[in-house]
Amino acid sequence: MTTFEHALLGMNGLLATGLHRRFGWKLAVLAAVAAIAPDWDGVPMLFDMSRFEVGHRVWGHNLLTCCFLGLGLASIDYRFDLIGRAAKSMTRWRPLRELAPSVDVRHSFSRPTWLVWVLVATVAALSQIPADAVVSGAEGLSDWALKPLWPFSNFTWIYPMIPWGNVGVTIIFAITMIAQVKQPAHVQSIAITALVSVVAYLCIWSAWFPR
Repeated sequence: MTTFEHALLGMNGLLATGLHRRFGWKLAVLAAVAAIAPDWDGVPMLFDMSRFEVGHRVWGHNLLTCCFLGLGLASIDYRFDLIGRAAKSMTRWRPLRELAPSVDVRHSFSRPTWLVWVLVATVAALSQIPADAVVSGAEGLSDWALKPLWPFSNFTWIYPMIPWGNVGVTIIFAITMIAQVKQPAHVQSIAITALVSVVAYLCIWSAWFPR
């Protein structure tokens, strides 16, 4: 999946649970950030393509790393409220200034809430593995198998249903964003509908265009 699709998958996964109603919008943003975090293993592409080809979808896309990413991101964000502080800084920009009163920085902490942060971030990070397993390959490109048990095993896993870059999932999530902005009271039901639609799209496409 693309970065946009990963982020919206993580965010809508959180919104579908309804946890945002109790813990606020920051938890949904954390889910989006954590969902794209495993793609850090693509950074070597900027310096050395050989390292990129060896490490991408391996170093970051495995159960161990995703769990550490979830724990680390959640703990740092919960303790220092990075998302809240970033939003507070953004509201200094004139077009967003009217939103400033609705942005507060966290000053109280509790272990149960921290555990929720960790669980959400970890599940969001882990979503990269099945998402990239079913969205893989493209015209002229081979499927890119993942190693979910690395570094303990070189077992590979791939289940390509649609090619990378297929715009169907992107369109579904784009429509979802617009609908959620227009109908904020129905964010949860829209998120559930979006996730069901993505799964249906994957199944229909793979049935019509088997890989």
